[in-house]
Amino acid sequence: MTTVTRWRARWVRLRNREMGGESGEGGGIAFLMLGAAVALLMVLGLVLDGSAKAHALDRANQLAYEAARAGLQTVNPSASRVDAVAVDAAVENYLAAHGVSGTAAIADQQVIVEVTITEPTKMLSMVGVDSMTVTGHGTANLVYGQ
Repeated sequence: MTTVTRWRARWVRLRNREMGGESGEGGGIAFLMLGAAVALLMVLGLVLDGSAKAHALDRANQLAYEAARAGLQTVNPSASRVDAVAVDAAVENYLAAHGVSGTAAIADQQVIVEVTITEPTKMLSMVGVDSMTVTGHGTANLVYGQ
């Protein structure tokens, strides 16, 4: 059997298959590829939005610690007690300068700050999840010099 004869036989089989002469799977691989593409998009979405959430959480924690330290900078070491209003104002000013919201609390010579950041999603917005909210926590202790 020559090469030309083999190619002609293949062409005839393909032409007969298109005309319904031969039954087969006929597009079964298309469903497999569609499923693989959907799975790949799901994994890509989890990676992109998961890393964005981790980055936002890291930023929230960092801003919370920095805001707590900024609040402690208003404390007068010679005063008998911490001025809660001044600490709250310093924390709020610091957080407002960075465009985030948060709360501050004072307990036992310690400033505790909680920061909330809302991060928009990239891939999860295709399934209706438009944003993710993360909360960071930070504390700063008041230590007087020896």
